[in-house]
Amino acid sequence: MKPGTTMISLIKVIATVAVVAVSTPVDAQWIMAARHIAGRIHELTQDDQNGQPAYQFATVILDAPAANVFATVVRVASSNNAVTIVSRDDANMRIKVAEGSKSASLNVVPLSDDTSQILIGATAGPSASDPGTSQIVSSIKRICAEMNKTCTVSGQ
Repeated sequence: MKPGTTMISLIKVIATVAVVAVSTPVDAQWIMAARHIAGRIHELTQDDQNGQPAYQFATVILDAPAANVFATVVRVASSNNAVTIVSRDDANMRIKVAEGSKSASLNVVPLSDDTSQILIGATAGPSASDPGTSQIVSSIKRICAEMNKTCTVSGQ
């Protein structure tokens, strides 16, 4: 399978999960489960055909209304002089940004009135194989800090 095809398949899976999460009736047990994993950042890297990181994805659930989370995302992106906002869709809580040759799309998904999920997909930078924290994880941590939320990478 070509890297582009794999990327499209992965995006379809993420989109399907987001749609199901938004359209499925929320019950108390599901909300409790979401709150139990709140603040855990999950990250995935998609390699190109040469085995080099090409795309990165990250997600985190926050105990905060989606509108507040999106407003924080916009404020953080706007205050970063190295980042250019390419497009912004307030109604769907999506923003696309670019920094040099790298780009990222961020979507905030409401899970309930006071719980939301951040989904980020980005092109990997040339140093994506660096064992340190990726740029998208750093971005999520910045958003969490701005909202006074504690977020950690899953498994840490």
